[in-house]
Amino acid sequence: MSLTEKTAYLRGLADGMGMSEDKSDEQRLLLAIVDVLDDIAANVEANTDAVSALADELDEMDDAVADLEDAMGEVGEMLGEDDEDDETDDDMIDDVEYELECPNCGGPVYLDEEMVAQGDTVCPNCGQKLEIDLGFDDDDEAGEDE
Repeated sequence: MSLTEKTAYLRGLADGMGMSEDKSDEQRLLLAIVDVLDDIAANVEANTDAVSALADELDEMDDAVADLEDAMGEVGEMLGEDDEDDETDDDMIDDVEYELECPNCGGPVYLDEEMVAQGDTVCPNCGQKLEIDLGFDDDDEAGEDE
């Protein structure tokens, strides 16, 4: 039996007992209590319905996020990325735009726009001076090819 059904039962009992607002103080008090219980029951029922609807929406969103995570994993696999790269990505500088392999030691060399504009840099792994030519004309924007 729901709360609204229970309060309706209490209202029926009060009516069956002949309680009314114009009788004793005790009867007025009991009728006021039944009115409050009726309001509380209606609010609880409305909140229960709202919580149920929110739970359904949350489940749908959780499923959508899981689908997106799966799709992103598939995209990463197609691009040849793996989860181990995430740790090194966090260590890289925010303005790094390019990654090259040093022809001398084979280690990674990270370049930003300023280094590319200079045309050379030093390998942080072996100290070899490297000349940078990404094949862009001066008029091209390097970011468009990424």
